[in-house]
Amino acid sequence: MAFNYPVTFFAMPTIIPTDRSQLTFMTSLDDMVAPDHPVRLIDALVDKIIALDTEYFDHLAPQSSVGRRGYSAAALIKLYMYGYIHRVNSSRKLQAEATRNIEVIWLLSGLKPSYKTIADYRRDYPEQIRRVNEQIVRFLADNGWINGERIGMDGTKLKAYTGWDMLDEKDLDKRLSKARGELEDWLGELIANDLADELDEPDPDEGQPGDDPGLMDRIARLREKIERLEELKDELARQGATRISPADPDARLMRSARMGTHPAYNLQISVDSANKMIVAASATDHPTDFEQLIPMFWSSASLLGKIPGEVLADTGYADLADIKTIEEQTTATCYIPENNTSVKNRPIQFTYHPEQDQYECSQGQPLVPKAKRRFHKDKQAYADIYQGTRCTACPVAGVCTSAKSGIRQLRVFHGAEWRHAYAKRMAGRYAKQRVGERKGLVEHVFGTLRYWMGQIPVKLRGLRNVQTDMDLYSGAYNIKRWTSMDKSFKGLMDEVIGWNPAPSLHPG
Repeated sequence: MAFNYPVTFFAMPTIIPTDRSQLTFMTSLDDMVAPDHPVRLIDALVDKIIALDTEYFDHLAPQSSVGRRGYSAAALIKLYMYGYIHRVNSSRKLQAEATRNIEVIWLLSGLKPSYKTIADYRRDYPEQIRRVNEQIVRFLADNGWINGERIGMDGTKLKAYTGWDMLDEKDLDKRLSKARGELEDWLGELIANDLADELDEPDPDEGQPGDDPGLMDRIARLREKIERLEELKDELARQGATRISPADPDARLMRSARMGTHPAYNLQISVDSANKMIVAASATDHPTDFEQLIPMFWSSASLLGKIPGEVLADTGYADLADIKTIEEQTTATCYIPENNTSVKNRPIQFTYHPEQDQYECSQGQPLVPKAKRRFHKDKQAYADIYQGTRCTACPVAGVCTSAKSGIRQLRVFHGAEWRHAYAKRMAGRYAKQRVGERKGLVEHVFGTLRYWMGQIPVKLRGLRNVQTDMDLYSGAYNIKRWTSMDKSFKGLMDEVIGWNPAPSLHPG
């Protein structure tokens, strides 16, 4: 038997959205961001830094009543800091964030700068960005987040924003020869066309003989190409380098463990041990860390407002003359292991005999004094020079020295007692602990930045612009780490409000 009952369908109970056509009362921008949101700390800190030196940051004030007013430095710096903290460093993407991200809309108070305005500020005002980054370090130091008792240094290679090709003088000459040949061909065709215009009466229906609207454009592009290649050749000679990148002449050919040999920059950073915050970050075109110890030391000391207590670095910084200079001129103590591997593995070893004031090589031949207390400018130290007496007849002369004369010279820097004491200190337990600690300090920062952004991508070209990029990375890293500390929002905000740096730390 079949029963015919009416069937009723019930809709699932869900939250009913607001009708888009319905008129509503909007809340204020301030109500759309939580009272304890970290974006408020970025806003307050940048405002406080700029308030310390308003005239320096007043870069876009209109000179007359004509034209549209520019954006303030505060708005653009806040946008960049927020963007780098949240993995956004493209000016076009930052423009998009200013129209759709409620946090950015709040941060800029509704301003919507174009991508070109954003990009131009980063390119044209690197000093202002660097000033903000320096003041962030000073703010953290004044509030105890950075204490300067111990800093670690290291460097990493950054792939330049360019192709992998690097040209030497031979490559540039070859490209110049080819471009000049093409230019001659096109100029010859242009001359032929002009002669044809003079000899033939053109038919209006057929146009000019040999008429080519793109011919002048090709010639202009070739002339620009030749001018650019000549500039690169001049720059190659000025730098004294062997190869140069066409897109970024400031980049240098460097080797890294991850990417092999490629055009790159060397990012140097110093990190404070208290909370693993960056003290100084410097982009250089030096392929190694060997001569970077003293520049990074004084840069860190300047930002800290005092001399660091201890300096930790790896063997790449182990220039004993630089270490001695720091320890004799300041109160800092260095814990940088010597790189003795190359010395121990040399095929020729030398032994000093103080009674004769001579050295003896492993072949049993003497090296006698040639000069005493000769000042070495690069090392800023005095050295004694010893010279071999029987090198020309030695069977290993070609291995021992590359001098044209075939005579081996040995330069011995003064301060042997200090070097012995330093080696003894580095062999101690405390020094070994500090050497192990350094890697945990600096690699933490490099690892965090790579986790954020990938391989710390460089999106700008030229050493000056790459330094600006690193200033933004450094400032964003420090702000993010500070806001993530185990302290209440009110406590962090009180630090900003109550910050009153000493006059000596104000930017000059």
